[in-house]
Order: sequence, then C-alpha cells, then structure tokens
Amino acid sequence: MRQRYCILLCIFSSYFSAAYAQSVVEKPGVKPAQLGGAPLAETRRKAINVLPFQRQLDASKIKKWLEISSQCTMSEFELFLSPLSAQEKELLKVIESKPAPIVNRLKFQNLRHVLKQKALVSLRVEEESAHDQLAHTTPAVENLLYGAFDVVFASVGPPHGSPRYGDVIIRLKDSVRENGWATPFSGMHFMYAIRHKNARKMQDMLAAGKTLPKSPYNPLNLGFDDRLHFSHYVVTEKSWNKALAYQAILVHRNLDDSLASKKVKQRFAEMLSEKNSQKFWSLFIPPRLKNGTPQQDAENVPFGYLEGKFDGQVSSDFFTSIEVPAEKLSEVQSWPEAQPFLHLIHPKPAGQP
Repeated sequence: MRQRYCILLCIFSSYFSAAYAQSVVEKPGVKPAQLGGAPLAETRRKAINVLPFQRQLDASKIKKWLEISSQCTMSEFELFLSPLSAQEKELLKVIESKPAPIVNRLKFQNLRHVLKQKALVSLRVEEESAHDQLAHTTPAVENLLYGAFDVVFASVGPPHGSPRYGDVIIRLKDSVRENGWATPFSGMHFMYAIRHKNARKMQDMLAAGKTLPKSPYNPLNLGFDDRLHFSHYVVTEKSWNKALAYQAILVHRNLDDSLASKKVKQRFAEMLSEKNSQKFWSLFIPPRLKNGTPQQDAENVPFGYLEGKFDGQVSSDFFTSIEVPAEKLSEVQSWPEAQPFLHLIHPKPAGQP
C-alpha cells in the first residue's frame, strides 16, 4: 500500500505542469507555519493539484509530508539500486549498527551566547528574541528554497563536522535526529551544482535587499521547479544511515580503474570489517586535506554526506561535547555562562581544524 501511495505521489508530481501550477494563487489565509521545509511542502501540494486546497499547511502536516517524501525517496532508491551485490548488502547491515555522527560547527565568537541561552537556535528565533546579532552563515537563497532561516544545521556523517562553518565542535546525541530531516547537500550547492544557477549572484542580490526575478525563464529565478526538485532529496531521521549507505553504493559503482579509484575501493572494503564506529566514519568521510593534490582529493572522495536540519532550536540537553581551540580553553572555562557545561567542554585534538 505504501509503495502504491509513493508511486502515485511521484506520478502526480511529474504530471502537472510547473508553469501552470505557478499561475494559481491561493487565497490569503492563516500565516504559514514558520518551519523549515514549508516551502517544499507547499510546492508538492501545488504539484498534485493546481486548485487551492483551502486548508492550512500547519506544522503537523509539514512533518507528515516530510516523512511521506522521505519514504518515497527511499523506495525509489531501493528500486533503482536493486539488485544489490553481496558487498552492498553487507554495507547496509554494517552501517545500521553505527549511528552517524551529528555535529554542529560554530564560530567561536558565538559560543558564549549559545551557552548563555542553553541552545543552538535558528536565525528566525534569534531575530525574534532581539538578542545581539550573531554571525549566522545561513544564505537567503536557502531560505527562499526551503525555509532555512527557521532551522538549526548539523552535519550527519563527518566525524568532526564541517570545519568551514566554525572552529568550535558541538557533538549532539543521536536522539536529536528525532527532531530533524536532512538533504545530501546544502541549498547553495544544490542551486549551483545541480540546478546550474549562479547561486552566488542570487545571494548577493538578496543580501543587497533586492528581489530575484519572477520569471521562471530568468536564470536568476528561484521558483517552483527548484523547490520541486529539491523536495525529492528530503530524508527523515529513520532513514539517515540507510540514505548514506545508498550514496556510498552509488559512489562505489561509479569508480573506474584508476589508481585513485582502487584506493577508494580498498577503503570501501575496509569499512565492511571495521568494528570501531569512529574509525568507520573516518573511512566513510575522510578529513579534507588542506592543499591536497587532485590525486589525493580523488583518493579521499567521501562516500556520502547529509546536512541535518532541526526546526527552531536544539536544546543543550542534546549536547554531548563542546570542543574549542586549545588556546581558548582557559578563557571559555572562566565564563560564567560556561559553568554548567564544564564537564562537556574540552580542547579540540591537535591538528583538528
């Protein structure tokens, strides 16, 4: 029954014209729930019927849609990847026993504020609380795409998170996933690498207070087709490890006979017998080498990645460790706001960006 539902949803999404769907405007109603994913759910709703539904798209419906969309995506993966090889089946078995690391990276200048409010919060929550402006890195392009200003981000998979987002590592409990959903890349990456649009120019326009072109034929437009496409990447928490395994299978299948590919294949084989969870994920997503050669980059290609998104805020109750630059440890430990968290605060390992 679930497969029939997924197939019908996918057929409806493809059948209706995006241009026609954009031409229908729903009547003004209750202000939409400010939740990440709301623009995607709204787009999928228009994709199955261009007439207004005359019902509020509330938080419970958005959450349920995220689950349905994820189920459809995973069912499609299972269909198109089958039949699986013995190695691929083994990976699915191995990865399910090793919860993917969930890590938030934070700029040091924001840490004291996070400790004070005992939570990581979205840009929207931060603005509404009228606190001092934090150095958020959330692009406005991503907010238009799926409501990024309403979510807190964390990487799913990389053992130490994504260093480009900050020099502080906040590790989260696996149970935090119950409040999240994910996609295999950021919205900015999706716009320029998948949709082939000038995402940086679009972001610069929005940052300057301008609006993006309304015409779907303008290369700087962000609209129905972009959101509909992005919606098919949604994966909810129950499927995160399996989704990462499916990404790895595709990477492995598309390797060639080059020396770099042979080393990647060897790493794939090593993962299947690795018992230690941290070592497993270090093989799955090796650390990026600074100033690495093209050969080294090819050898260290990650098998997968997910960007986790959590609505509103993530309470400090979910923090398991706060790792700061070693030279800043004494300073952090002296803060009044840090006193409740001293048992969690540690120096980052030497050499860890």
